[in-house]
Amino acid sequence: MKYLFHIGCIFSVAALTGCIHELPVPPSSGKPRAVVYSELVAGKKAEMRVGKSKPVGPDINNFFAPVTNATAQLLSADSQLLEQLHYVKDTASNMAFYRGNTRIESNKSYIIQVKVPDTRDVTAKTTIPLPIKVDLLDTVRTTLNGRPVLRFHFNVQSPPANSRQFVVMEALKQLVQLDTIFIYRNVRYRVRDKRALYEQVKNEPGIKTYKDTVYLNSYLRIPVYTQDENADNNQVGGLNENYNSILFTQRANKPLNTRLYINATALTAGSIDADVPIGRVLVFVKSVTPEYYAFLLTYEKVRRNPGLNSLIQAIQIRSNAFGGLGVIGGCSQVAYYLYYDEL
Repeated sequence: MKYLFHIGCIFSVAALTGCIHELPVPPSSGKPRAVVYSELVAGKKAEMRVGKSKPVGPDINNFFAPVTNATAQLLSADSQLLEQLHYVKDTASNMAFYRGNTRIESNKSYIIQVKVPDTRDVTAKTTIPLPIKVDLLDTVRTTLNGRPVLRFHFNVQSPPANSRQFVVMEALKQLVQLDTIFIYRNVRYRVRDKRALYEQVKNEPGIKTYKDTVYLNSYLRIPVYTQDENADNNQVGGLNENYNSILFTQRANKPLNTRLYINATALTAGSIDADVPIGRVLVFVKSVTPEYYAFLLTYEKVRRNPGLNSLIQAIQIRSNAFGGLGVIGGCSQVAYYLYYDEL
């Protein structure tokens, strides 16, 4: 997924810039490290991205090297193997994609173990939050600071007594692939896979065809906004900037009543921005683990300071991936699916 790639990039810095002079980075002799990113979502199958870091140096891009021969395992809290995740070919990111068949359960703990050749093994543990309870009160098309937006009014129920809930709100556009299915001699084929056969038999009697929509594992992030002074984004860049995620630290006995704004130009393909692809819009309200929340909040800070200079203090990326780089986060979410494109 493209949005996983964008998040993953922040573990490496390609160059250092001074306030006046450009400072070339000398070659590094550091050994590559395994990089793992995984969001374990309650009710979804286990997924993760795996890559390998590169030494910093001149003319070296900051993309991670994909690792297709990793051993990625999902374990229970008591270290019992649940399954080995399998590599799935995917071009939406420069990190390799691994998927399992185990559905993640809320209020349970899991361990991730990843072995990448020629690097240290990576281990991380996370606990999936309790289900988040959200009410969508209304949605309105409006404007915010002169830009067209779609506004969501959410009420998030408070967490149990003596606890905190880390709330993340975000919007994505999931790309789709439109195709035609044809049935020939009782066998189902996709036209894109069997174009020659389709052209050969399409006019024969009894050939049945129908349209099919395939949702791809490829996402584009939609900028989101908030006007809520209680959002933790307010300590990052203020209320008039766009963000990847809107973040709240919610305390017990305090319901969260807030409005999320998403950029409306991404809703419909080609309506305003010609680069907007066909797909469906997904809006998420999540409860995530503290370490994952710290990672996402830090990422918003890094977006505003992609380089390092003498006037800005370096930002340390939070990680719970022992032995390597990355983050494994637990998540409970409510998703809203919006269809503006004609599929």
